[in-house]
Amino acid sequence: MSSSILLIDYNFDWVLREGYLNPRTRAGFLTLEEVVSTCGELGADGLELMHPYWEDHSARQLKRMAAEAGLPLVCYIFHSDLIVPSGYGREAAERTFRLLDRTAEMGARLAMIVPGTVKPGVPLAEQRSWLVEGLAACAAHAQSVGITLVAENIDYPPVQPLMGTGAECAAIAAEIDSPAFRLIFDTAAPLFVHEAPRQAMAAMAPYLAHVHLKNARPLKPGEPAGRYLDSTRGRRFQGTSLREGVVDLKPLLAELQRLHYNGCLSIEYQGEADPRDVLRQDIAYVRRLLR
Repeated sequence: MSSSILLIDYNFDWVLREGYLNPRTRAGFLTLEEVVSTCGELGADGLELMHPYWEDHSARQLKRMAAEAGLPLVCYIFHSDLIVPSGYGREAAERTFRLLDRTAEMGARLAMIVPGTVKPGVPLAEQRSWLVEGLAACAAHAQSVGITLVAENIDYPPVQPLMGTGAECAAIAAEIDSPAFRLIFDTAAPLFVHEAPRQAMAAMAPYLAHVHLKNARPLKPGEPAGRYLDSTRGRRFQGTSLREGVVDLKPLLAELQRLHYNGCLSIEYQGEADPRDVLRQDIAYVRRLLR
Protein backbone atom coordinates (compact mmCIF):
# COMPACT_ATOMS: atom_id res chain seq x y z
CA MET A 1 0.00 0.00 0.00
CA SER A 2 1.48 3.36 -1.03
CA SER A 3 -1.18 5.83 0.09
CA SER A 4 -0.72 9.60 -0.05
CA ILE A 5 -0.25 11.21 3.35
CA LEU A 6 -2.38 14.29 4.02
CA LEU A 7 -2.40 16.91 6.75
CA ILE A 8 -5.47 18.68 8.17
CA ASP A 9 -5.32 22.37 9.06
CA TYR A 10 -7.15 21.50 12.30
CA ASN A 11 -3.88 19.93 13.52
CA PHE A 12 -2.72 23.50 14.17
CA ASP A 13 -5.80 24.81 16.00
CA TRP A 14 -3.95 24.84 19.34
CA VAL A 15 -1.26 27.17 17.96
CA LEU A 16 -3.28 29.49 15.70
CA ARG A 17 -2.77 33.17 16.43
CA GLU A 18 -6.43 33.93 15.68
CA GLY A 19 -9.52 32.26 14.24
CA TYR A 20 -9.06 29.10 16.28
CA LEU A 21 -12.02 26.82 17.02
CA ASN A 22 -11.33 25.37 20.48
CA PRO A 23 -10.71 27.13 23.82
CA ARG A 24 -7.04 27.44 24.73
CA THR A 25 -4.86 28.09 27.75
CA ARG A 26 -2.12 30.01 25.92
CA ALA A 27 -1.64 32.25 22.90
CA GLY A 28 -0.94 30.87 19.45
CA PHE A 29 1.79 31.86 17.01
CA LEU A 30 0.81 30.80 13.46
CA THR A 31 -1.53 32.36 10.93
CA LEU A 32 -3.80 30.21 8.77
CA GLU A 33 -1.73 31.04 5.70
CA GLU A 34 1.42 29.94 7.54
CA VAL A 35 -0.31 26.67 8.41
CA VAL A 36 -0.83 25.84 4.73
CA SER A 37 2.75 26.67 3.78
CA THR A 38 4.01 24.69 6.78
CA CYS A 39 2.12 21.60 5.60
CA GLY A 40 4.01 21.86 2.33
CA GLU A 41 7.33 22.30 4.12
CA LEU A 42 6.67 19.21 6.24
CA GLY A 43 6.51 17.06 3.09
CA ALA A 44 2.84 16.11 3.06
CA ASP A 45 1.30 14.81 -0.16
CA GLY A 46 -1.95 16.76 0.14
CA LEU A 47 -4.21 18.88 2.29
CA GLU A 48 -7.56 18.85 4.06
CA LEU A 49 -9.13 22.20 4.93
CA MET A 50 -11.93 23.00 7.39
CA HIS A 51 -14.61 25.43 6.24
CA PRO A 52 -14.91 27.41 9.53
CA TYR A 53 -11.34 28.67 9.06
CA TRP A 54 -11.76 29.65 5.41
CA GLU A 55 -15.37 30.69 4.81
CA ASP A 56 -14.28 34.25 4.00
CA HIS A 57 -11.93 33.00 1.26
CA SER A 58 -13.09 32.11 -2.23
CA ALA A 59 -12.63 28.63 -3.62
CA ARG A 60 -10.22 30.10 -6.16
CA GLN A 61 -8.10 31.65 -3.39
CA LEU A 62 -7.90 28.34 -1.51
CA LYS A 63 -6.97 26.43 -4.63
CA ARG A 64 -4.21 28.93 -5.43
CA MET A 65 -2.87 28.97 -1.86
CA ALA A 66 -2.65 25.17 -1.76
CA ALA A 67 -0.94 25.11 -5.16
CA GLU A 68 1.64 27.64 -3.95
CA ALA A 69 2.41 25.27 -1.07
CA GLY A 70 2.80 22.42 -3.57
CA LEU A 71 -0.19 20.54 -2.19
CA PRO A 72 -3.33 19.26 -3.89
CA LEU A 73 -6.56 19.96 -2.02
CA VAL A 74 -8.07 16.54 -1.40
CA CYS A 75 -10.85 17.08 1.14
CA TYR A 76 -12.96 20.00 2.37
CA ILE A 77 -14.54 19.61 5.82
CA PHE A 78 -17.69 21.32 7.05
CA HIS A 79 -20.54 21.04 9.53
CA SER A 80 -24.13 21.06 8.29
CA ASP A 81 -27.05 20.10 10.49
CA LEU A 82 -29.08 17.48 8.62
CA ILE A 83 -30.70 16.11 11.78
CA VAL A 84 -33.89 18.09 11.25
CA PRO A 85 -37.49 17.06 10.49
CA SER A 86 -38.32 16.46 6.85
CA GLY A 87 -40.29 19.67 6.56
CA TYR A 88 -37.23 21.70 7.55
CA GLY A 89 -34.61 19.64 5.75
CA ARG A 90 -34.64 21.51 2.45
CA GLU A 91 -32.89 24.57 3.85
CA ALA A 92 -30.20 22.43 5.48
CA ALA A 93 -29.73 20.41 2.30
CA GLU A 94 -29.45 23.52 0.13
CA ARG A 95 -26.75 24.95 2.38
CA THR A 96 -24.90 21.66 2.06
CA PHE A 97 -25.34 21.75 -1.73
CA ARG A 98 -23.57 25.13 -1.78
CA LEU A 99 -20.68 23.70 0.24
CA LEU A 100 -20.47 20.72 -2.09
CA ASP A 101 -20.35 23.08 -5.07
CA ARG A 102 -17.55 25.00 -3.31
CA THR A 103 -15.65 21.76 -2.73
CA ALA A 104 -15.88 20.85 -6.40
CA GLU A 105 -14.84 24.38 -7.45
CA MET A 106 -11.63 24.20 -5.41
CA GLY A 107 -10.75 20.87 -7.02
CA ALA A 108 -11.11 18.62 -3.99
CA ARG A 109 -12.61 15.18 -4.63
CA LEU A 110 -13.92 14.54 -1.09
CA ALA A 111 -16.31 16.59 1.02
CA MET A 112 -16.37 15.55 4.68
CA ILE A 113 -19.55 16.43 6.53
CA VAL A 114 -20.06 16.63 10.28
CA PRO A 115 -23.74 15.96 9.75
CA GLY A 116 -25.63 17.54 12.59
CA THR A 117 -26.56 17.83 16.23
CA VAL A 118 -28.67 15.28 18.07
CA LYS A 119 -31.72 16.96 19.59
CA PRO A 120 -32.88 16.30 23.17
CA GLY A 121 -36.32 14.85 23.69
CA VAL A 122 -36.67 13.26 20.24
CA PRO A 123 -36.27 9.47 19.79
CA LEU A 124 -32.90 8.64 18.22
CA ALA A 125 -34.56 6.38 15.66
CA GLU A 126 -36.58 9.32 14.36
CA GLN A 127 -33.53 11.57 14.23
CA ARG A 128 -31.62 8.85 12.40
CA SER A 129 -34.29 8.76 9.70
CA TRP A 130 -33.92 12.54 9.25
CA LEU A 131 -30.17 12.15 8.98
CA VAL A 132 -30.36 9.38 6.39
CA GLU A 133 -32.84 11.38 4.31
CA GLY A 134 -30.60 14.45 4.38
CA LEU A 135 -27.40 12.56 3.62
CA ALA A 136 -29.06 10.76 0.70
CA ALA A 137 -30.14 14.07 -0.86
CA CYS A 138 -26.66 15.51 -0.37
CA ALA A 139 -25.01 12.40 -1.82
CA ALA A 140 -27.12 12.79 -4.95
CA HIS A 141 -25.95 16.38 -5.30
CA ALA A 142 -22.33 15.39 -4.65
CA GLN A 143 -22.57 12.82 -7.43
CA SER A 144 -23.96 15.44 -9.80
CA VAL A 145 -20.88 17.66 -9.30
CA GLY A 146 -18.38 14.82 -9.43
CA ILE A 147 -17.29 14.48 -5.81
CA THR A 148 -17.84 12.04 -2.94
CA LEU A 149 -19.53 12.96 0.33
CA VAL A 150 -17.85 11.28 3.31
CA ALA A 151 -18.54 11.04 7.05
CA GLU A 152 -16.56 9.41 9.83
CA ASN A 153 -17.04 7.32 12.93
CA ILE A 154 -17.04 10.44 15.01
CA ASP A 155 -15.92 11.37 18.51
CA TYR A 156 -17.76 14.72 18.36
CA PRO A 157 -20.39 14.36 21.13
CA PRO A 158 -23.32 16.09 19.34
CA VAL A 159 -23.24 13.51 16.51
CA GLN A 160 -21.76 10.54 18.36
CA PRO A 161 -25.09 8.93 19.38
CA LEU A 162 -25.90 8.32 15.69
CA MET A 163 -22.47 7.76 14.10
CA GLY A 164 -20.12 6.87 16.96
CA THR A 165 -19.51 3.21 16.17
CA GLY A 166 -18.35 1.54 13.01
CA ALA A 167 -21.54 -0.51 12.77
CA GLU A 168 -23.75 2.61 13.04
CA CYS A 169 -21.82 4.30 10.25
CA ALA A 170 -21.93 1.20 8.03
CA ALA A 171 -25.69 0.79 8.54
CA ILE A 172 -26.29 4.39 7.44
CA ALA A 173 -24.07 3.95 4.37
CA ALA A 174 -25.90 0.74 3.47
CA GLU A 175 -29.29 2.45 3.76
CA ILE A 176 -28.21 5.41 1.60
CA ASP A 177 -26.74 2.95 -0.90
CA SER A 178 -24.96 5.52 -3.06
CA PRO A 179 -21.47 5.43 -4.58
CA ALA A 180 -21.29 9.14 -3.73
CA PHE A 181 -21.61 8.54 0.03
CA ARG A 182 -18.73 6.78 1.69
CA LEU A 183 -17.05 6.54 5.10
CA ILE A 184 -13.89 7.78 6.80
CA PHE A 185 -12.35 5.48 9.39
CA ASP A 186 -10.87 7.47 12.30
CA THR A 187 -8.39 5.25 14.13
CA ALA A 188 -8.83 6.86 17.58
CA ALA A 189 -12.56 7.61 17.55
CA PRO A 190 -13.42 4.05 18.73
CA LEU A 191 -11.69 4.81 22.05
CA PHE A 192 -14.42 7.30 22.88
CA VAL A 193 -17.22 4.77 22.47
CA HIS A 194 -15.18 1.91 23.98
CA GLU A 195 -14.98 -0.02 20.72
CA ALA A 196 -11.96 -1.93 19.40
CA PRO A 197 -10.48 -0.02 16.43
CA ARG A 198 -10.14 -3.19 14.33
CA GLN A 199 -13.80 -4.02 14.99
CA ALA A 200 -14.87 -0.55 13.84
CA MET A 201 -12.74 -0.72 10.72
CA ALA A 202 -14.02 -4.18 9.81
CA ALA A 203 -17.62 -2.94 9.98
CA MET A 204 -16.84 0.12 7.86
CA ALA A 205 -14.59 -1.63 5.33
CA PRO A 206 -17.20 -2.12 2.54
CA TYR A 207 -17.79 1.65 2.41
CA LEU A 208 -14.30 2.94 3.20
CA ALA A 209 -13.00 5.85 1.09
CA HIS A 210 -10.68 7.72 3.45
CA VAL A 211 -8.71 7.20 6.69
CA HIS A 212 -7.83 9.60 9.51
CA LEU A 213 -4.80 8.45 11.48
CA LYS A 214 -5.12 9.70 15.04
CA ASN A 215 -3.99 8.55 18.47
CA ALA A 216 -4.72 9.39 22.10
CA ARG A 217 -3.93 8.31 25.64
CA PRO A 218 -6.03 8.29 28.81
CA LEU A 219 -5.19 11.03 31.27
CA LYS A 220 -4.26 10.03 34.80
CA PRO A 221 -6.63 11.09 37.61
CA GLY A 222 -5.96 14.74 38.40
CA GLU A 223 -3.51 15.16 35.51
CA PRO A 224 -3.80 18.74 34.20
CA ALA A 225 -4.60 19.19 30.52
CA GLY A 226 -5.81 22.07 28.41
CA ARG A 227 -7.02 19.97 25.51
CA TYR A 228 -8.91 16.74 26.09
CA LEU A 229 -12.06 14.78 25.24
CA ASP A 230 -14.18 12.47 27.38
CA SER A 231 -15.45 9.06 26.34
CA THR A 232 -19.07 8.00 26.64
CA ARG A 233 -18.17 6.44 30.01
CA GLY A 234 -16.39 9.52 31.31
CA ARG A 235 -12.81 8.44 30.62
CA ARG A 236 -10.69 11.45 29.70
CA PHE A 237 -8.24 11.27 26.78
CA GLN A 238 -5.66 13.60 25.31
CA GLY A 239 -4.36 13.52 21.74
CA THR A 240 -0.83 12.28 21.16
CA SER A 241 1.57 11.69 18.32
CA LEU A 242 0.78 8.59 16.30
CA ARG A 243 3.53 6.60 18.04
CA GLU A 244 2.60 7.43 21.63
CA GLY A 245 -1.10 6.66 22.10
CA VAL A 246 -2.92 3.43 22.94
CA VAL A 247 -3.99 2.65 19.36
CA ASP A 248 -1.56 0.29 17.60
CA LEU A 249 -1.49 1.58 14.04
CA LYS A 250 0.68 -1.17 12.59
CA PRO A 251 -2.00 -3.91 12.44
CA LEU A 252 -4.58 -1.38 11.22
CA LEU A 253 -2.37 -0.39 8.30
CA ALA A 254 -1.66 -4.06 7.59
CA GLU A 255 -5.41 -4.73 7.49
CA LEU A 256 -5.93 -1.82 5.12
CA GLN A 257 -3.31 -3.34 2.87
CA ARG A 258 -5.09 -6.70 3.02
CA LEU A 259 -8.32 -4.92 2.04
CA HIS A 260 -6.52 -3.35 -0.96
CA TYR A 261 -7.33 0.10 0.35
CA ASN A 262 -6.10 2.70 -2.14
CA GLY A 263 -7.30 5.94 -0.57
CA CYS A 264 -5.36 8.57 1.36
CA LEU A 265 -4.10 8.52 4.95
CA SER A 266 -4.69 11.82 6.70
CA ILE A 267 -2.78 12.55 9.90
CA GLU A 268 -4.80 14.23 12.65
CA TYR A 269 -3.12 15.57 15.79
CA GLN A 270 -5.04 16.90 18.81
CA GLY A 271 -2.35 17.31 21.45
CA GLU A 272 -0.71 20.36 23.00
CA ALA A 273 2.86 20.06 21.67
CA ASP A 274 4.10 22.10 18.72
CA PRO A 275 2.33 20.38 15.80
CA ARG A 276 5.20 21.16 13.43
CA ASP A 277 7.51 18.87 15.40
CA VAL A 278 4.87 16.19 15.98
CA LEU A 279 3.67 16.06 12.38
CA ARG A 280 7.18 15.88 10.93
CA GLN A 281 7.81 12.80 13.07
CA ASP A 282 4.36 11.36 12.34
CA ILE A 283 4.84 11.60 8.57
CA ALA A 284 8.17 9.79 8.83
CA TYR A 285 6.61 7.17 11.14
CA VAL A 286 3.73 6.40 8.77
CA ARG A 287 6.08 6.14 5.81
CA ARG A 288 8.23 3.66 7.73
CA LEU A 289 5.17 1.57 8.57
CA LEU A 290 4.03 1.62 4.94
CA ARG A 291 7.44 0.35 3.81
